[in-house]
Amino acid sequence: MRPNHYWFLDGIRGLAALYVVLNHVWARFVTRTDNLPAWFHLLKFGHAAVAIFIVLSGFCLMLPVVQTEEKALRGGWQGFLKRRARRILPAYFAALALSFGLAALFPRLRNPGELSVENALLHLFLVHNWVPRFSISLNGPLWSVALEWQIYFVFAFLLLPLWRKAGRGGALSAALTLSALLVGVGLGPGNPWLVVLFAVGMLGAELVQRPVGRGFTALTLALTVFSTVAHIVVWRDHFPWPQALWPAYGLKLALDLLLSASVLCWLVAGVQGHAPLAPVFRLLESRPLVALGAFSYSIYLMHDPLLALSLPLLDPLIKAAPLPTFAFAASAFVPATLGLCYLFYRVCERPFLKNRVIP
Repeated sequence: MRPNHYWFLDGIRGLAALYVVLNHVWARFVTRTDNLPAWFHLLKFGHAAVAIFIVLSGFCLMLPVVQTEEKALRGGWQGFLKRRARRILPAYFAALALSFGLAALFPRLRNPGELSVENALLHLFLVHNWVPRFSISLNGPLWSVALEWQIYFVFAFLLLPLWRKAGRGGALSAALTLSALLVGVGLGPGNPWLVVLFAVGMLGAELVQRPVGRGFTALTLALTVFSTVAHIVVWRDHFPWPQALWPAYGLKLALDLLLSASVLCWLVAGVQGHAPLAPVFRLLESRPLVALGAFSYSIYLMHDPLLALSLPLLDPLIKAAPLPTFAFAASAFVPATLGLCYLFYRVCERPFLKNRVIP
């Protein structure tokens, strides 16, 4: 095992990536039929998986920082951005090129204007998440990669310097203020409040240095249950979602903060080897989940256009027999999609990784 690497983090990434894939299968089914059981809608919380990825990102990038005496980035901000660019941009640009190519070959994969020069440039410079008509065009999940890239700059030039000078409270306050300002000037479609979840992940990296109390297991489980129930209640189909800007922003932020608090507790428990929760971490460190986590970024980048190619083949069957059709999709189309994503990983992501371990 390489130093400072926690296999359960790969397991969380793998589980979250698999859930995102199933969420996009769910989306295809709910747009084709209403004849679905209530439990089926437990697959609709795709945004929660994105939120978990953002918390993990803040945690993993802050962890080596808090382990240094000067609380600084290795190689300064230049070295940090160079490492992050090498990590995410080659695979992102490959996925972008493939997405444009598939849309050009298969017109049903695109909407009018998606092959425009404007859309290509916005995606190329990773700012398409701020433009609603293009934010989820061609390959929906790419919006969050753009946001992640933007957060790297906020982390290096705002959050981390404030963390050193004003402590975690100053950095968290800055993240809240920044997200509120961006929503206020009309950039809410870019999901700017997720920078707050990144800051929560940073907080988790600091908290792992301190021992937890006896009630930590109860707190972790309580937050997990509370967050799950809150998401189910708030996101139910008949919920009157606020149309006003600030109530909607506040509600989304509150839900994401509740989820991030739960994730933070699990991260602290995992790093510190909290015994009462050990069975969960043994599952997260299982070979299948860790292997999925190793190429979860490629899954995230490529599953959507691949599913968009394959799932329409099932449309005639969805209305007639939705659950058997879903079972077939989950057992045939999803594994095939994961296999193609792994091939993408080997060709477009793995060559640029410093550590290439899949246990």
